[in-house]
Amino acid sequence: MPLLKTIFSSNIPVDCHILKGRLETEGIDCYIYDEHIVWVHPFRAVAVGGVKLKVPHDQFVFAQKVMNSIRKQKLFDKNGEYDQTTVFDNERKRQNEILEIKCRIRENPSLLNNPQKIESAWLNQDEKDELINAEKNHQNILKRKFVFSWKQFFYELFDFERSIFKYFRSKPVEYYLEKELTDYHKTREEKESKLNCPHCGSDNVKYGYAIDYKWDALYIILSLLLYTPFPLIRKKYHCFTCGHDFKKHQKR
Repeated sequence: MPLLKTIFSSNIPVDCHILKGRLETEGIDCYIYDEHIVWVHPFRAVAVGGVKLKVPHDQFVFAQKVMNSIRKQKLFDKNGEYDQTTVFDNERKRQNEILEIKCRIRENPSLLNNPQKIESAWLNQDEKDELINAEKNHQNILKRKFVFSWKQFFYELFDFERSIFKYFRSKPVEYYLEKELTDYHKTREEKESKLNCPHCGSDNVKYGYAIDYKWDALYIILSLLLYTPFPLIRKKYHCFTCGHDFKKHQKR
């Protein structure tokens, strides 16, 4: 075991685990001490000096540099130091653009034959080619259909150690996860499009459960019949500027 030095301590074990993951991404070996004592006896955390995050002595200076960058909300690499908020905001825009390109391709698959029509401000040519190849693979998987022949049926009928459910999984799980993410992005963009409140004209509007006139005669009757408060099902657009709720909306 190398000589270790404490780089961070906290009465909350989760804090040490979060920093441990951050340091390990930089190739620093990390060890957590006295974690179990604090979990079992939280009130003894102060007595034992809290949960301690330790690193090897020869990696301590570099670990301090990483910790200082975390305190200043900075990220760094061999090319320099970057503002954390700016990096995350740029990455968010990049990921949104990837999802928007996927939505465009799935609405119009012919774009795969004309990749020059796909423009991107955040992706380089290699990344765009990789995205196009991934979408081509998505289209191929989309064409898969459930096929189960009589020969397979009798084979599975007499082989009790196998599972016929694999035939129903014509598409991999990753396909459905990625499809759900893209569909959610498209739906969210439609719901969060800029709207105007018909009462005050503000665009600070969101769609969700109505907050005015929640309880009317229908809700009271249903609640009495079910012997419990009936869940809210009515949704409206709500203006956070004037507090007005409305069903129909006006686009800017």
